[in-house]
Amino acid sequence: MRSDKGPQFEPAGTFDYVRKAVEVVKLNRAVMAEVAADMSVIRFGLAVTAIGGAVAVLPYTNIRGIIVAAVYSIAALFLFAGFVHVMAGYSGGKQEFMGFVRVIALSGIIDWVAVVPVIGLFATTWSVVIAVVAARQIYDLRRGRAAFVVILATLVMWAITAMIFSGSLGSLYKMRGA
Repeated sequence: MRSDKGPQFEPAGTFDYVRKAVEVVKLNRAVMAEVAADMSVIRFGLAVTAIGGAVAVLPYTNIRGIIVAAVYSIAALFLFAGFVHVMAGYSGGKQEFMGFVRVIALSGIIDWVAVVPVIGLFATTWSVVIAVVAARQIYDLRRGRAAFVVILATLVMWAITAMIFSGSLGSLYKMRGA
């Protein structure tokens, strides 16, 4: 039943979110700006990120490792976005933390192909390109500055991830060959 009190808020459907995620991966800046402003996209983006983290480790681990990867993917998303946010602020960028989080979370759909080793390497590289374009778009940074901020945050996150999963949580992960 529809109310006559004016337009009702209706969140976009799943297919619309998937379409937007694909457009973000294709570096569509207009869609990035739309996603950054859309507060309803965050739940779908977090689900996409968690699924991407889980899928990436499917061939290498057990169910506990898959769950750890999914949870860590969400934590890493916020940590990465936090590093980018702080460094973008020091670089004179606009302050749009959650907008950046929404775009990067939705772009996590590219991680769904990470289960295929060679394609996974390409997807990881492309996700850095997406983050550079998103930082440039959301924080209004110059290209070089956005690249520096994102690459530095990426290197920090890779180091943190290596330390965590080669240490105490490594036993939960139980990757073959490790």
